[in-house]
Amino acid sequence: MYQNVNISPLVSADGTVNNVCIIIYDVTDIASNKKALEGANKELESLSRTDRLTMLNNRGYWEECLETEYNRLQRYDTTSSLVMFDIDHFKNVNDTYGHQAGDEVIRVISKLLRESLRKTDIAGRYGGEEFGIILGHTSADNAMIYCERLRKAIEDTTVVHDNIEITFTVSLGICEASKKLENYEEWLEKTDKALYMSKENGRNQTTLFDLATL
Repeated sequence: MYQNVNISPLVSADGTVNNVCIIIYDVTDIASNKKALEGANKELESLSRTDRLTMLNNRGYWEECLETEYNRLQRYDTTSSLVMFDIDHFKNVNDTYGHQAGDEVIRVISKLLRESLRKTDIAGRYGGEEFGIILGHTSADNAMIYCERLRKAIEDTTVVHDNIEITFTVSLGICEASKKLENYEEWLEKTDKALYMSKENGRNQTTLFDLATL
């Protein structure tokens, strides 16, 4: 039960206060409706920034987080690493097994990704079969360890769709944050460049962008 309480002094004829008046209002319905509205607003906010297929952050919200992380790194003497990865030969999966099978592959990878994250990490679906991960307070070496663990977990996974077993791999790119990067867009660009190097060099591998080239 939710209540509002008003307490008023009762002044006697001689100006003294010997009694008080206490009025209690039952505001349970009002409070409950307010809590329900707050809950609905929070749910709508979550839905607006969540990709429905993967249950990861959608591209718009994830990029906002990336920009925030970049700005934070400009103020403090710390580091983070950015990871981008996509599914190798994903078009072949769709063409061979159908788009529903492709969606199931994306869902399974997303589940593996969510299970691999720390509470401070931020993952999102960047578009199609491409994903991004912000690894806060993480050096390039530690990001490489994380990426290789994720890559091998995905490589060892089999998706069964319509009694057909589907195996797949991913290619990953890493770029550690640097003061040399002018903005978060360049950070993203360099990470994508590392991803494309993985793809060009045979796929199913992780490549670290060389900051010495900046």
